[in-house]
Amino acid sequence: METTDGAGVRFIQAFARNNSESNISELVGQFADSFLFAGPTANQWVRACDFALALPRRKQIFEQFGHRSTELTDVQEQWLGERYVLVRSRWRFTFERSGQAVESLENESSFLVDAGAGPFRILVYVAHKDILEILQGRAATSSNA
Repeated sequence: METTDGAGVRFIQAFARNNSESNISELVGQFADSFLFAGPTANQWVRACDFALALPRRKQIFEQFGHRSTELTDVQEQWLGERYVLVRSRWRFTFERSGQAVESLENESSFLVDAGAGPFRILVYVAHKDILEILQGRAATSSNA
């Protein structure tokens, strides 16, 4: 059964807050020591400490594309037994580059979260689209126009 108001939902809402406030230590603390990142073209195991080092660079790249905000627009959870919860989320990324119109991109992400004895931790993070690839493609298209 999917719900929109349970503990998994609140966990991802905190994730969204930590992300928007660039609270790297809290954000990284929501992940297991190592987790699986799965994107549309590849997947890899990531150590949380390496993820922490990559986040400032990711933020800088987003800012180069005029990133203004990331908003959690929908979130649903589905418990898989008593310990694990699958959380599906939808996000809106808003960008505004100098001299260009405001642009929004939608993306979905799914999280497999360990809700066991300790604090909740993300075990698997699935990005359904590669936002950076989309932005780079659009930038290349606009520079060729």
